[in-house]
Amino acid sequence: MIKLYNENKKSSIDNITYTGCKNKNYPFVINISESVASFNRIFFLPKMKVLFLQLAIISLIILMFSIISFAQSPNLGTSVNFAVFTTKGALNNTGTSHIIGNIGTNEGDMSGFKLPTIVDGNIQWLNLITAQCAIDVQAAYNELFLRTSTVVDHLPAFGSGEILFPGVYSIGEAGSVAGSLTLDAEGKPDAIFIFQFEGAFTAGSSSIISLINGASACNVFWIAEGAMSMEALSEMKGTFIANNGAISLGTGGKLEGRMLSTLGEASVNNVLITLPICLIPLPIDLLSFTGYCDKQYIVLQWSTVTETNNSYFTVERSSNGINWKIAGTVAGAGNSSSLLKYELTDIELYERTSFYRLKQTDLDGNYKYGSIICIDKCEDIEFGRLSVYPNPTQGKFELLFDGNTNEIKSIEIFNSQGQKVYSSIGFKSMIDLSNKVSGSYFMRVQQNLKIINLRIILLR
Repeated sequence: MIKLYNENKKSSIDNITYTGCKNKNYPFVINISESVASFNRIFFLPKMKVLFLQLAIISLIILMFSIISFAQSPNLGTSVNFAVFTTKGALNNTGTSHIIGNIGTNEGDMSGFKLPTIVDGNIQWLNLITAQCAIDVQAAYNELFLRTSTVVDHLPAFGSGEILFPGVYSIGEAGSVAGSLTLDAEGKPDAIFIFQFEGAFTAGSSSIISLINGASACNVFWIAEGAMSMEALSEMKGTFIANNGAISLGTGGKLEGRMLSTLGEASVNNVLITLPICLIPLPIDLLSFTGYCDKQYIVLQWSTVTETNNSYFTVERSSNGINWKIAGTVAGAGNSSSLLKYELTDIELYERTSFYRLKQTDLDGNYKYGSIICIDKCEDIEFGRLSVYPNPTQGKFELLFDGNTNEIKSIEIFNSQGQKVYSSIGFKSMIDLSNKVSGSYFMRVQQNLKIINLRIILLR
């Protein structure tokens, strides 16, 4: 009998035993010869049948490796919230761009992101968040690089009208995309596409990547050992990671995904970049995680759209973004498919900036961390707080503001494609988007000395 063990959790698959190894992409180690020999002693199989059985088991294990190696998306960590990021290099924009998501560099200059360019997200520069993101980008690249190849005979050039199916496409040199490339998930919304290039990558001018039959930009990944250049008017899908090279998106380019680099300049020119909206029902679909000062205390608020087997939330606090302590816990709903709002007040007093992160724990004890937020020392609120109710909305919603409404100069709302769908001068308490299609919208509120960005979910 063959016994199977896993270094983290004992399991059994019929009568086969596996032993976990350090490489998580290859979690099974089997002594085929010894196991089949034991099997032969019991059933007295002829030598040829033993060899056949060995080959059959090896084929089964290889098949299992192939499935495990690319069936799951990599862990992007904090980089999941960044539309454009470089660990070490300048971050530059030319022209008027619209970027939905965080941007940042951990070491380098930053230019070109003032109005009229719009960044619907946080601009991070040389802080604890960018330091963690640098670690996470390198880890994500390493994980993707180690994924087992499932397609090794494709030419370095992709596109020209071809249709590709899920898998790990490995190219041992520089590669490119030209013309049109369609990724077909074959009706499987969790299908993964990974493209590995052991050299630079180029997407030609006006090249287009399309997604059909359930394919999602959340599950498309491109990595290159060297620079990644997406030329003018290209329309890209997925997360692009350049290792030891610059990354760029040319004039008029569009990207649903991320541009990440471990070393090199990150540059864009009159582009539209949107983070992919990844609807993952397990374990929760977190709509927001925010915090604000209420007198001298900090109030943390978050909301979920769906929950599955959700046991509880833990809010953790840090003064440096490295060492974390528990600020409090809040029970989850278990299973839910409706909007739920949560709140926790941190009554500890701090003399400087505080960092917070949300930890979610399943009923089976598994847990995941969300993104980090930063809140300055609580003092008197100068500008007031702004929120939307209800959110998600079916069209009509109320804009709630507890400051001086005369301080609000304009309100603009953009769809996920960067198109302005609403604008007003001054403060408006009621807004109606009933004639717009369902999806994510982004509100930009201009005050005298501050800009506030809010995300709105329209459900019809």
